[in-house]
Formats: sequence, structure tokens, C-alpha cells
Amino acid sequence: MSESEEANGSDADLRDQLKSMESKLRRLRDIRQQHNEAGKRNADSRNAIQKEYNKLRDEIDSKLKENKEIRNKAKAHQARRDAIQQQIRELIGQAKDSRGEKGKKSPVLELSELQSQIDKLETMLETDGSISLDKENKVLKLVKKHTNRKKELEPLVEEAMRIKIDLDNIEGSIQELKVEADSEHTAMIGFHEEADKLWETIKPLFEERDFKKAEGDRLHEAFLECRKQADEVHTQVVAMLEQVNQIRDKLKQERLEAQSWIDDHNDSVRKALKTPDQDDRLADSLTQALLAGASISLGGSETGSNANARNDGRSSRKANMRRSGAARGNRGRTKSREE
Repeated sequence: MSESEEANGSDADLRDQLKSMESKLRRLRDIRQQHNEAGKRNADSRNAIQKEYNKLRDEIDSKLKENKEIRNKAKAHQARRDAIQQQIRELIGQAKDSRGEKGKKSPVLELSELQSQIDKLETMLETDGSISLDKENKVLKLVKKHTNRKKELEPLVEEAMRIKIDLDNIEGSIQELKVEADSEHTAMIGFHEEADKLWETIKPLFEERDFKKAEGDRLHEAFLECRKQADEVHTQVVAMLEQVNQIRDKLKQERLEAQSWIDDHNDSVRKALKTPDQDDRLADSLTQALLAGASISLGGSETGSNANARNDGRSSRKANMRRSGAARGNRGRTKSREE
């Protein structure tokens, strides 16, 4: 087999291989595109679910905040009720000349007593015109003492817990405090019931939130899986594309070599077919030979005198023409020369 046939066979094999690889490359790109599109769909669905999840979470947070505020109101009424009941117990103990455990009073009751005493002393100073200066000074000192103690107790007792009682009518104060304690208890129960009703509307939202979160996680995992598959196919595409480019470069190199061989061959043929008038170098060499006095022969094979010329210098062709004309004239005669 000649080199040309081997080159053509190699070129054909490379083209077949290139065609097969390009076809496979297109299929891989289509598969990669399918994975990317599937991943995009999963991502879009995930983002939609995420928006719903965030909206639902905000709604739940808002309702939980509202529920907490209601519970706090219930706790405030409960704390006030408990404080009133504590005051009632201490007032009952005071009515029985009992100071309770270790003779200590609660800050709420002590603050109420101090406020009641301060009010009485100030009223006496304002209304009693017969009070002496010495007694007035003693009353002012006592008001100042109670006021200082009141300032010490106020940080320990919330504003809502400060209940004014009448120490001169302990029994009546106890009855009033019981009514107020019952009112605080009823308010507490009402707020707890309101919070319970609100909680019943929140519980289904928790279930829906959990479902959307699980669905969002599932779609996200599906998106990551599609991305992973697309990356794997992309790796194959890159590797195959490198092989395809190598084959293309090889075919291109062979085409360039073949074209170079054809160009060299055509150039040599053109040079061989050049006539003296087309070859500048040959024309120059002939000119120099003539100027040097050398003899030049162009065309034909004879180097002497013309083969068709006679010794007398006339053309033998013309002589032949005359002879053939004379022969035709003799054949036309009807009589012999002797006649």
C-alpha cells in the first residue's frame, strides 16, 4: 500500500472516530442540559415553597407574640390577685395581733400601710389648726421618715400591686380586697381562655410549617442531586471535548501537510512547463550567450542546414508542387506525346 493510500485510510479512520465522538458529545450535552433543567425546576419549586414557609413562619411568630402578650396579661392579673390575697392574709393576722412568720410584713402590705399613714398625717397638718409648732415638727419628721421608707419599698413593689387600704377599717378593707382579688382572678381566667383559643388556631399552622419545611428540604436535596449529576456529565464532556479537539488538530495538520505537498508539486510542474519567454533567468542566460557569440538552437533536432532546402537555395516543397502539377497535366491528355 502506498503512502498516499495509507494517509487516506488514516484520515478516514480519524473522521469516522471524530464523527462518533461528536455524536456522543452532543448526547452528553443533551443529558447535561436535562439535569440542569431538572435542577432549575426543583430550585424554582423549592424557592416557591420557601416563600410560603417564610410567610407562614411570620404569621406563626405574629400569633405567638400575640398569644404571649395575652398570657402576660393573665400573669399580671394572677400576680395582682396573689398580692391581694397575701394582703388579706396579713390583714387578718394583723387583726388578730399576728405579724405572721417571724413578725415580718410583705413589702406590698408595708407600703400600703406607710401610704395610709402618710395620707393621714398630711391631712392632719392641713386641717388641724390647733396643733402646736413642736407637734407639727414631730409630725413632719414622721412624714419624712415614712416617705423615705416608702421610697425604699417602691422598687420592690410594682405599680400594679400598690393597693391602698384603710387601716382604721381593716374588716372593710379585707372585704374590698377579696372582691378585688376575685375580679383579678376572673380577668386572669378570661385572658387564659383567650390565649387557649388563639393557640388552637396556631397548632395547625405548626403542622403546615413542618410539612413545607420537609418539602423544601426534599426539593433542595433533589436540586443538589441534579447539580451533582450535571457536574459529572460536564466532566465527561470536558474530557471528550479535549479528545475531539486533539483529533481535529490532527486532521487539520494532515490537511495542511497534504496541501503543502500539492502546492510544492504544482509549483514544480509550473516551473517545468515554463517557456524561455516566461523564464526570466533562462532569457537572461540566452541573451548573455548571444552577446558572447555562441550559436543557439531553439526547437527541432537538426543543427545543420535546413533538411527541406536544395542546393540552389530554393525550397524543395515548391519543386515538389511543380512536379505534381506537371503530372496532373500529362494525365489529362488524350494523345500520346509521339502524336
